[in-house]
Amino acid sequence: MSRNDDLELIESFVAESQDMIDTVEPMLLGLKDSGEGCAADKEAINAVFRLFHSMKGAAGFLKMENISAVTHQAETLLDIFRHKDVPMDSSYIEVELEAIDAIRTMLELVTKTQSDKGMESLRDTMTSSLKDALRRAELAAGMGAGKPACPQGKEPECEKIVLDPVEEPQSGQEILPELTITPEMAVRFSQEAAEILEQAEQGLLSIPHKTGEDKKATVSETFRAIHSFKGNCGFMQLSDLEHLSHKMENVLDAMRSNKVDISEQNVDILLKTLDVLRNGLCSFSRGEGGELFNCELMMEFLEDLLPKEESKDSQEPAAKLQEAPSPSETGLAGAELKATGTGEIKTVRRDIRVDLEKLDNLINLVGELVIAEAMVLRHPALRTVDDETFDRAVHHLKRISSNLQDVSMSVRMIPLSATFRKMIRLVHDLSLKSGKKAGLELIGEETEVDKNVIEQISDPLVHIIRNSLDHGLEAPAERSAAEKPEKGIVTIAARHDGGEVVITVSDDGRGLNREKIIAKAVKQGLFNGDPSQLSDEEAYQFIFEPGFSTADKVTDISGRGVGMDVVKKNIEKLNGRVTVKSNPGKGSDISLHIPLTLAIIDGMLVRVGSTQYTIPMLSIKESLKANTKQITVRPDGCECVRLREELIPVLRLHHLYRKEDAETELTKGILVVVEADQEAAALLIDEIVGQQEIVIKGLSSYLGRPMGISGCTVLGDGSVSLIIDVGSLLRSAAESGFCDEEKAVGGEF
Repeated sequence: MSRNDDLELIESFVAESQDMIDTVEPMLLGLKDSGEGCAADKEAINAVFRLFHSMKGAAGFLKMENISAVTHQAETLLDIFRHKDVPMDSSYIEVELEAIDAIRTMLELVTKTQSDKGMESLRDTMTSSLKDALRRAELAAGMGAGKPACPQGKEPECEKIVLDPVEEPQSGQEILPELTITPEMAVRFSQEAAEILEQAEQGLLSIPHKTGEDKKATVSETFRAIHSFKGNCGFMQLSDLEHLSHKMENVLDAMRSNKVDISEQNVDILLKTLDVLRNGLCSFSRGEGGELFNCELMMEFLEDLLPKEESKDSQEPAAKLQEAPSPSETGLAGAELKATGTGEIKTVRRDIRVDLEKLDNLINLVGELVIAEAMVLRHPALRTVDDETFDRAVHHLKRISSNLQDVSMSVRMIPLSATFRKMIRLVHDLSLKSGKKAGLELIGEETEVDKNVIEQISDPLVHIIRNSLDHGLEAPAERSAAEKPEKGIVTIAARHDGGEVVITVSDDGRGLNREKIIAKAVKQGLFNGDPSQLSDEEAYQFIFEPGFSTADKVTDISGRGVGMDVVKKNIEKLNGRVTVKSNPGKGSDISLHIPLTLAIIDGMLVRVGSTQYTIPMLSIKESLKANTKQITVRPDGCECVRLREELIPVLRLHHLYRKEDAETELTKGILVVVEADQEAAALLIDEIVGQQEIVIKGLSSYLGRPMGISGCTVLGDGSVSLIIDVGSLLRSAAESGFCDEEKAVGGEF
């Protein structure tokens, strides 16, 4: 057999084994959740046994002796529960899960070296744990430690394969090939390690809110995450990170065995350890080696938590396995599975990592495809074609193009949950530092936004929350005096609103002080008019000015006047905006309004005079031809159309954009009713040209950001159509009472 054939077999073995692991793990977790070994779980146990048995056979064929040994012991332990009336409690399930993690680590090595040699220590440790569990199970079954695991005559059937003798390494021979850290490996490690630390942090932050077995289960999950991190750091030869994470897992191991209290103080020390590990990981990602400058100090803190006997043995592994990240962390074969007691798998999801630049190129190409499709289908030469077969082909092309657009756009869409959950730690740390009691509520974290949005909103959210904790929420004594709960609440909520995603950070604190803000604005020369002429929204916008702060003293949390400036700048980069609402004594809301999509949208092409504009379909409620009975004029002179007992103001686009050749009669033109931010208006146009998918293009920098225009698009005939920004158009018109239309926009486009 050629080396290429060997490599293909090994690649196939690794892929199939990872699939088996992805199947086994949730089934074991399902056993754990279903009541620890009830009779209904026998089928699931049989299914897990068969998967381990298949993996063992494949590993033996390829001479993967270490993997074969671990899978053999794992299936032997399971065989007890297949044939004996022994409850498979959580301790047995846990050791099987540890075996899965050990196998996963071995498969990682096989991927890199095409061999599992060098994992003998891990093999011995894991098989020892499985044998210990096997002895306990045998005693529980009344079999005696010396009896075979399987009943006589019921040895599992397996294919007998004659293997060539395994070549033993010569004395002094290097078993594991020298590892060369490639840039791709470093990037992959950094990404996976960051995800593991994030998982561990979320686990630690949730511990104070849990009790009893739930708390211990969370400690065990965190222990496994840190053990995975340690193993990966050891593989990458990052000794500082490996040693500190080893000490941290010792503490977690002592916690789960009741040798160390699971107290808030001890959890806080572990969170600080995570911060040190994260700093070291960032150092490695920057190419600085990953050394930890305060590693010894943190080691001493952790050492103080351990009992004396644990401290003496701290050089020994705290766990009996070399675990690997869970599928969702590694990205090799991510899985979201739901297992029943019968071992039935409901859903399976497989993930891969893709270079973001490739996704950007894909979306750009899809955008060009949309433009090219429009150019072809609207070509004048096709107007005379009358062929049913051709028409069907055109419709088929449109459907495929539309589906391709939807899929390509969804690839970049990411839930806000990961970004939101990072704020849990921030609130935890700030509440400790400020001496305030605070909690965080998350709403709508499943809302999806473009990856570019995720990257731009993280810093703004941090600054807003820091201000909420430092300036918004009162101290416990002050809240009690105001008849509020001592614990303040910060809420982060996300929702879709038309063509926008709205992310709101609210608190139940003291609210914004309008008078203090205006006084500071006057002092800094930002305002010199009559304060009574300022709306609350206009007054609150001063907090986003560079260097603006109403804090009486500067703290290490906030007060320098730089945070909210960053908020506004980052959101404006996304063509978004920030709004503020406040209720004195009740709290404040800061909302980030961000365009839902940044590339391709469905738009309605409309004509005003000789110019074509595009209105996003997400902003359109309906269109109509009004009769004279529906037209009315308010006392302030604003034209309105009556629609189902509601008066909707009319905006004449030919006035807004100064088009002299357009239709001016309301009853002869078409009214397109649009809505944004709870405001509605009817736009007067000459004609609806059609509806099509459009690719959003930015305007040239010399045009600036004209009010009421968000960008442009190239039409099928090669002409350019401006895209109407319904939100900014309605806000501008609302400020003028929907009467002074030319003032609302005041430009020719």
